[in-house]
Amino acid sequence: MPETGAGQRLPAVVMVHGWQGDEKVMGIFERTVPAGAIIVSPRAPLEVATDSFGWYRQDEGQAEFEAGVESLAAFVRQLPQDYPIDPLRVVVMGFSQGASIAYSLLLMAPELMLGAAALAGFLPDQARQWLAPGRLAGKQVFSAHGTDDETVPVPYARAARIDLERAGAEVAYHEYEGVGHKLNAQGMRDLSEWLAARLGPA
Repeated sequence: MPETGAGQRLPAVVMVHGWQGDEKVMGIFERTVPAGAIIVSPRAPLEVATDSFGWYRQDEGQAEFEAGVESLAAFVRQLPQDYPIDPLRVVVMGFSQGASIAYSLLLMAPELMLGAAALAGFLPDQARQWLAPGRLAGKQVFSAHGTDDETVPVPYARAARIDLERAGAEVAYHEYEGVGHKLNAQGMRDLSEWLAARLGPA
Protein backbone atom coordinates (compact mmCIF):
# COMPACT_ATOMS: atom_id res chain seq x y z
CA MET A 1 0.00 0.00 0.00
CA PRO A 2 1.31 3.50 -0.79
CA GLU A 3 2.73 5.59 2.05
CA THR A 4 0.33 8.18 3.47
CA GLY A 5 0.77 11.18 5.70
CA ALA A 6 -1.29 11.73 8.81
CA GLY A 7 -4.92 12.04 7.81
CA GLN A 8 -4.13 11.79 4.10
CA ARG A 9 -6.68 10.05 1.90
CA LEU A 10 -5.63 8.40 -1.34
CA PRO A 11 -7.40 7.59 -4.60
CA ALA A 12 -8.31 3.98 -5.28
CA VAL A 13 -9.03 1.62 -8.15
CA VAL A 14 -11.39 -1.27 -7.49
CA MET A 15 -10.58 -4.05 -9.96
CA VAL A 16 -13.58 -6.22 -10.79
CA HIS A 17 -12.97 -9.56 -12.46
CA GLY A 18 -15.20 -11.18 -15.04
CA TRP A 19 -17.11 -14.46 -15.28
CA GLN A 20 -15.17 -17.46 -13.92
CA GLY A 21 -12.35 -15.27 -12.63
CA ASP A 22 -11.23 -14.38 -9.14
CA GLU A 23 -9.62 -11.48 -7.31
CA LYS A 24 -6.16 -12.28 -8.74
CA VAL A 25 -6.86 -12.20 -12.48
CA MET A 26 -7.03 -8.41 -12.79
CA GLY A 27 -3.38 -8.09 -11.79
CA ILE A 28 -2.39 -7.58 -15.42
CA PHE A 29 -3.99 -4.13 -15.28
CA GLU A 30 -2.23 -2.96 -12.12
CA ARG A 31 0.53 -1.29 -14.11
CA THR A 32 -2.01 1.16 -15.54
CA VAL A 33 -2.79 2.58 -12.08
CA PRO A 34 -0.88 5.74 -11.11
CA ALA A 35 1.61 5.61 -8.27
CA GLY A 36 0.01 6.60 -5.00
CA ALA A 37 -3.36 5.01 -5.71
CA ILE A 38 -4.60 2.05 -3.69
CA ILE A 39 -5.62 -1.07 -5.63
CA VAL A 40 -8.25 -3.43 -4.23
CA SER A 41 -9.78 -6.50 -5.85
CA PRO A 42 -12.96 -8.15 -4.56
CA ARG A 43 -14.06 -11.71 -5.31
CA ALA A 44 -17.50 -12.17 -6.87
CA PRO A 45 -20.08 -13.84 -4.61
CA LEU A 46 -21.08 -16.81 -6.79
CA GLU A 47 -18.78 -19.84 -7.02
CA VAL A 48 -19.63 -21.20 -10.47
CA ALA A 49 -16.88 -23.84 -10.53
CA THR A 50 -13.87 -24.74 -8.42
CA ASP A 51 -11.97 -21.49 -7.82
CA SER A 52 -14.10 -19.74 -10.43
CA PHE A 53 -16.51 -16.96 -9.52
CA GLY A 54 -19.12 -14.73 -11.09
CA TRP A 55 -21.31 -11.76 -10.21
CA TYR A 56 -24.53 -13.13 -11.70
CA ARG A 57 -25.70 -15.82 -14.11
CA GLN A 58 -27.07 -14.55 -17.39
CA ASP A 59 -30.00 -16.97 -17.30
CA GLU A 60 -31.03 -16.07 -13.75
CA GLY A 61 -33.42 -13.31 -12.80
CA GLN A 62 -33.24 -9.73 -11.64
CA ALA A 63 -32.84 -10.68 -7.98
CA GLU A 64 -29.52 -12.47 -8.49
CA PHE A 65 -28.23 -9.66 -10.69
CA GLU A 66 -29.10 -7.02 -8.12
CA ALA A 67 -27.54 -9.13 -5.36
CA GLY A 68 -24.30 -9.16 -7.34
CA VAL A 69 -24.33 -5.39 -7.78
CA GLU A 70 -25.18 -4.85 -4.12
CA SER A 71 -22.31 -7.11 -3.02
CA LEU A 72 -19.91 -4.85 -4.91
CA ALA A 73 -21.64 -1.75 -3.55
CA ALA A 74 -21.16 -3.00 0.01
CA PHE A 75 -17.48 -3.65 -0.69
CA VAL A 76 -16.94 -0.15 -2.08
CA ARG A 77 -18.89 1.51 0.76
CA GLN A 78 -16.65 -0.20 3.31
CA LEU A 79 -13.34 0.78 1.70
CA PRO A 80 -12.89 4.18 3.39
CA GLN A 81 -13.45 2.46 6.74
CA ASP A 82 -10.75 -0.13 6.11
CA TYR A 83 -8.17 1.88 4.14
CA PRO A 84 -7.08 5.54 3.89
CA ILE A 85 -9.14 5.99 0.71
CA ASP A 86 -10.69 9.22 -0.54
CA PRO A 87 -14.30 8.23 -1.35
CA LEU A 88 -14.47 11.02 -3.95
CA ARG A 89 -11.60 9.51 -5.95
CA VAL A 90 -12.65 5.89 -6.46
CA VAL A 91 -12.70 4.34 -9.94
CA VAL A 92 -14.27 0.92 -10.43
CA MET A 93 -12.51 -0.94 -13.25
CA GLY A 94 -14.03 -4.11 -14.67
CA PHE A 95 -13.29 -6.59 -17.44
CA SER A 96 -16.10 -8.32 -19.37
CA GLN A 97 -18.79 -9.24 -16.81
CA GLY A 98 -16.81 -7.18 -14.33
CA ALA A 99 -17.29 -4.18 -16.63
CA SER A 100 -21.02 -4.84 -16.70
CA ILE A 101 -21.08 -4.79 -12.90
CA ALA A 102 -18.97 -1.62 -12.82
CA TYR A 103 -21.43 0.10 -15.15
CA SER A 104 -24.34 -1.20 -13.09
CA LEU A 105 -22.89 0.05 -9.82
CA LEU A 106 -22.24 3.45 -11.38
CA LEU A 107 -25.91 3.67 -12.33
CA MET A 108 -27.30 2.19 -9.13
CA ALA A 109 -25.15 4.20 -6.70
CA PRO A 110 -23.23 6.95 -8.55
CA GLU A 111 -22.31 8.59 -5.26
CA LEU A 112 -19.92 5.73 -4.48
CA MET A 113 -17.43 6.48 -7.24
CA LEU A 114 -15.79 9.07 -9.42
CA GLY A 115 -16.42 6.84 -12.40
CA ALA A 116 -15.94 3.50 -14.11
CA ALA A 117 -13.47 1.93 -16.51
CA ALA A 118 -15.08 -0.76 -18.67
CA LEU A 119 -12.78 -3.10 -20.56
CA ALA A 120 -14.45 -5.35 -23.16
CA GLY A 121 -17.73 -4.77 -21.38
CA PHE A 122 -21.42 -4.06 -21.83
CA LEU A 123 -24.37 -2.52 -20.04
CA PRO A 124 -26.72 -5.28 -18.83
CA ASP A 125 -30.40 -4.97 -19.61
CA GLN A 126 -31.08 -5.46 -15.90
CA ALA A 127 -29.30 -2.17 -15.15
CA ARG A 128 -31.37 -0.05 -17.52
CA GLN A 129 -33.93 0.55 -14.78
CA TRP A 130 -31.47 3.08 -13.32
CA LEU A 131 -30.90 5.04 -16.54
CA ALA A 132 -32.23 8.59 -16.29
CA PRO A 133 -31.20 11.92 -17.79
CA GLY A 134 -28.65 13.66 -15.57
CA ARG A 135 -28.17 10.70 -13.24
CA LEU A 136 -24.48 10.45 -14.15
CA ALA A 137 -23.75 14.17 -14.41
CA GLY A 138 -20.09 14.77 -13.57
CA LYS A 139 -19.19 11.07 -13.68
CA GLN A 140 -16.25 9.84 -15.73
CA VAL A 141 -16.26 6.69 -17.88
CA PHE A 142 -13.49 4.96 -19.83
CA SER A 143 -14.58 2.35 -22.36
CA ALA A 144 -12.19 0.17 -24.36
CA HIS A 145 -13.28 -2.50 -26.83
CA GLY A 146 -11.82 -4.59 -29.64
CA THR A 147 -13.62 -4.54 -32.98
CA ASP A 148 -13.14 -8.31 -33.32
CA ASP A 149 -14.46 -9.23 -29.88
CA GLU A 150 -16.65 -12.30 -30.35
CA THR A 151 -17.45 -12.75 -26.65
CA VAL A 152 -18.93 -9.28 -26.24
CA PRO A 153 -19.46 -7.88 -29.76
CA VAL A 154 -18.52 -4.24 -30.18
CA PRO A 155 -22.10 -3.00 -30.81
CA TYR A 156 -22.77 -3.65 -27.11
CA ALA A 157 -19.99 -1.21 -26.17
CA ARG A 158 -21.28 1.39 -28.62
CA ALA A 159 -24.80 1.10 -27.20
CA ALA A 160 -23.49 1.47 -23.64
CA ARG A 161 -21.66 4.63 -24.64
CA ILE A 162 -24.85 6.18 -25.98
CA ASP A 163 -26.86 5.24 -22.89
CA LEU A 164 -24.27 6.53 -20.44
CA GLU A 165 -23.77 9.80 -22.30
CA ARG A 166 -27.54 10.33 -22.32
CA ALA A 167 -27.44 9.85 -18.54
CA GLY A 168 -24.86 12.63 -18.32
CA ALA A 169 -21.55 10.77 -18.06
CA GLU A 170 -18.39 12.00 -19.76
CA VAL A 171 -17.30 8.95 -21.78
CA ALA A 172 -13.80 8.42 -23.18
CA TYR A 173 -14.56 5.73 -25.76
CA HIS A 174 -11.89 3.71 -27.58
CA GLU A 175 -12.13 0.96 -30.20
CA TYR A 176 -9.14 -1.10 -31.34
CA GLU A 177 -9.11 -2.60 -34.80
CA GLY A 178 -8.46 -6.34 -35.05
CA VAL A 179 -8.53 -6.88 -31.27
CA GLY A 180 -10.59 -9.63 -29.67
CA HIS A 181 -11.80 -10.05 -26.10
CA LYS A 182 -8.84 -8.36 -24.44
CA LEU A 183 -7.04 -5.04 -24.10
CA ASN A 184 -4.07 -4.47 -26.39
CA ALA A 185 -0.95 -2.40 -25.72
CA GLN A 186 -2.51 0.81 -27.02
CA GLY A 187 -5.54 0.19 -24.84
CA MET A 188 -3.31 -0.21 -21.81
CA ARG A 189 -1.64 3.12 -22.59
CA ASP A 190 -4.99 4.85 -23.09
CA LEU A 191 -6.27 3.45 -19.82
CA SER A 192 -3.12 4.49 -17.96
CA GLU A 193 -3.39 8.05 -19.27
CA TRP A 194 -7.08 8.26 -18.38
CA LEU A 195 -6.47 7.03 -14.83
CA ALA A 196 -3.49 9.33 -14.32
CA ALA A 197 -5.55 12.35 -15.38
CA ARG A 198 -8.22 11.55 -12.81
CA LEU A 199 -6.36 9.90 -9.96
CA GLY A 200 -2.92 11.47 -10.18
CA PRO A 201 -1.61 13.95 -7.62
CA ALA A 202 -4.25 16.42 -6.54
